[in-house]
Amino acid sequence: MDGVIRVYIIEDDFVFRKKTHDIVESLPLSDDYFSLEVIAVENFDSFFSTLNKLVILDNDIFLVDIDLQSYYSGIELAKEIRQKNKNCFILFLTNLEDKALEIINQDINAKSYIIKGTSLDTSIFESLFHSIKMEIIKRIQNKDNYISFKKFGEIIFIKYEDILYITSVSGMRGTLAVHTINSEQIVEGSISKLRKEITTPYLYTGLKSYIINLNQLQSLNRSIGLIIFNGGYELEVGLSIIDKLNKVL
Repeated sequence: MDGVIRVYIIEDDFVFRKKTHDIVESLPLSDDYFSLEVIAVENFDSFFSTLNKLVILDNDIFLVDIDLQSYYSGIELAKEIRQKNKNCFILFLTNLEDKALEIINQDINAKSYIIKGTSLDTSIFESLFHSIKMEIIKRIQNKDNYISFKKFGEIIFIKYEDILYITSVSGMRGTLAVHTINSEQIVEGSISKLRKEITTPYLYTGLKSYIINLNQLQSLNRSIGLIIFNGGYELEVGLSIIDKLNKVL
C-alpha cells in the first residue's frame, strides 16, 4: 500500500455533510495502493484553532464549505490550509457560482468548485477524485522528487525537498526518524543503505548518523553545536559535524 488519502469534510449543513461523507466513502479510491480515511469535521472553530498542529500531507483532500457559518469563513480556513501545505487538494463547496473569482484572488489554488444545488451529483465527485488520484500517482512515480520508506507495513512517500534531516533512532536497530518541514516520521531503514540510494545533490550523506538537507539550512552555530533549519527547527550536534557541513557549503 502506497499511502493514505485523507479527506476532510468541512461543511456546516449536517444533511449535506452526511451525504458528502457517504458519497466519498463509496468512491473507488481504496485499492492495493491506497487506503481512504474520511474525516467529517463538526467543531470548526476548534479545528481552525488547532490547525497549526495538524500535519497536512500532499495527498490530503479538503472539502471546504465557502459560506461556513462559524467565526472563520471557509475562505479563511482554506488560506490557512494552503499556507501549511502548497500541494494538498482543496475543493470548495458552494451554493453560489460567482464565488470562484473571489477565491482565485486569494491565491488559494483550489482544485475545483462543487455547486451544492438541491442534490449531489455523484458523477462529479467520481470525476474529481479520479483526477486527484491520478495526480497523486503521477507525483509518487517521479523518483526524482520522492523517496519511499516502509512504515508499519505501509509504504509512505516523502518529497526530498521537504526533508530537513534523517537520523538513526537510538536503541532501535533498523529504524530512522525522518524530520520534514511538516512532520516527523518513524520508518524502517538505515543511514548506510540510504547513502547508496540517495543521489539528490543537496542531501548531504557524508555523516555517520545523519543525512542533512543543505537547502534547508538556515545557520550553523559552532560555539554551541547547533544546526538551525528553515522555519526555526533546531538540531544539536557535535562540533565535528558542524565543521564537515561548513566545508561542503
